[in-house]
Amino acid sequence: MDFAGKRAVVTGAASGIGRALAAELAGRGARVMLADLDRAQLEEAAAAIGPAATWQVCDISRHDQVEALGAAARERLGGCDLAFANAGVIASGRMTRMKPAEVDWILGVNVRGTWSTATVFARLMQDQPEGGHIVLTGSEHSLGLQHAGAAIYTASKHAVLGLGEVLRAEAPENLGVSVFCPGLIGTALGSGPRPEGLAPPPPQSEAGRLVQARGMSASEAARRALDGVAAGEFYIVTHPHSLRAAQQRFHEIEGAFARQAPWFEGAEKWDVNLVMAEVAAELGARRK
Repeated sequence: MDFAGKRAVVTGAASGIGRALAAELAGRGARVMLADLDRAQLEEAAAAIGPAATWQVCDISRHDQVEALGAAARERLGGCDLAFANAGVIASGRMTRMKPAEVDWILGVNVRGTWSTATVFARLMQDQPEGGHIVLTGSEHSLGLQHAGAAIYTASKHAVLGLGEVLRAEAPENLGVSVFCPGLIGTALGSGPRPEGLAPPPPQSEAGRLVQARGMSASEAARRALDGVAAGEFYIVTHPHSLRAAQQRFHEIEGAFARQAPWFEGAEKWDVNLVMAEVAAELGARRK
């Protein structure tokens, strides 16, 4: 894919990976609309990128605001060729100690917000003859257990991968789909503002700052993301070690099947895709 002249929308674009994606897109010749919650940060980010950038305040957990973002893309960009559902939040802690409001917030942004962004822009792109490409930002957490202490975030990123897989299966030929699964990135994820009623994030510990500082740069992650899109990849990955968690999960699943549900001749009778096809054929025959 050549990004020159493409029309792109990036959520979570006022900082971190989103801002780096917007800058990389503009650097490759695209026109970019930045979307985020903080107006001042958006203005600053768009100004730093230059005349190729515009911005729109958007809370992706509000479906009406995502619809307004899609309308703004049609009005100001003339459509959208690339949509990056990138905005995400995190609150760490042991699963059994998370507060319901924290869970609702994380799932509302990371899952509901990603669904809203993908839905609005998939519909927009399907109405364009040229189609488009949607990129959902998952995480290395989408691929398998990376570490404890991030249960709801991990669950949300598993859900993002599930959304991407189903969207790819349902998409028409003119709609491409990718899921971006970066590992440790040197951003301030987790330190941003929280909704009213939620306690502010605790001050980052020295250990936390040191860990974050050792992450891959957001600009390098953005370059890899766009290279993956250009190559037509569905899974876009960045950190080689992340494969270990995926392999560990697969080996454990494979072992469970070998012990509990080994393959036997005729086992496909329960394959839901085959069952659905057979039922459709039977119903079609009855109508004739």
